[in-house]
Amino acid sequence: MSAELKEQLRAAAADHGFELFGVVDAGKLAEVPFPPNRCLDVPSGFLPEAKSVIVMGMHIWDVMQNAVVTSVLPDGAIPFDDVPGSQYYNMYYEITEARAHRFAEAVRDAGYKTAVTHFVHAKAAATLGGLGWIGKQTLCITPRLGPHVRWACVVTDAVLPCDEPYTEDLCGDCELCIKACPTQAIIPGPSRGVEPGKKVDFWKCIVPQEMLAEPNKAWQKVAGHYSPRGSHECLICLEACPIGREEHERRLNGYNTRPTG
Repeated sequence: MSAELKEQLRAAAADHGFELFGVVDAGKLAEVPFPPNRCLDVPSGFLPEAKSVIVMGMHIWDVMQNAVVTSVLPDGAIPFDDVPGSQYYNMYYEITEARAHRFAEAVRDAGYKTAVTHFVHAKAAATLGGLGWIGKQTLCITPRLGPHVRWACVVTDAVLPCDEPYTEDLCGDCELCIKACPTQAIIPGPSRGVEPGKKVDFWKCIVPQEMLAEPNKAWQKVAGHYSPRGSHECLICLEACPIGREEHERRLNGYNTRPTG
């Protein structure tokens, strides 16, 4: 029955726009260390009875899906959830979580509890779920779409058959993402075997700069501004990755009313 339920849930995930689907043992995911100061938690932190984590991936094809709106305190504190009075809205979080909540109804209809979140270690879950490889820029790279994927997780007390971890090194000797970063935030070398949070220098990375009251000049040059506190995440290391580029661009041209160049 659990195998049949898993396939039913895979179909439900596809119906809600997730083309990548994997299942991870909640206990095994809890054993994977994650970077500090990212508001991440183990699956049981969201559902004490957690047995499985369903990880789902959605193709992100447009820069506006990476839009971010922030509101910070006067002292420039980073507005994660533990900073009172601050707000942080990331478009792809909103999209993937909304879809995941609708998907979770299928799990609850089967008689199981759920908790929808992107604050488990989603990239590690995607790798353990057989969906991709953690690249040198710490994004989860999928064979077909490269890093052009965003993730949502549903923690459940259902015991589902788990997928085998992804083991193929998709990066090899490639260092294009490292060379492309204008602030040299990505430490050279493979991602495996590096202490969580040490592969990318948080304070050099352009993405966190959008959450500061006074971002550095490098961020100002590369981020797309839509309003005083609205922009899109820096995508330089993502766009430098050659994996999945052909399929991503093929879809991009198909989605758009006008060809891209």
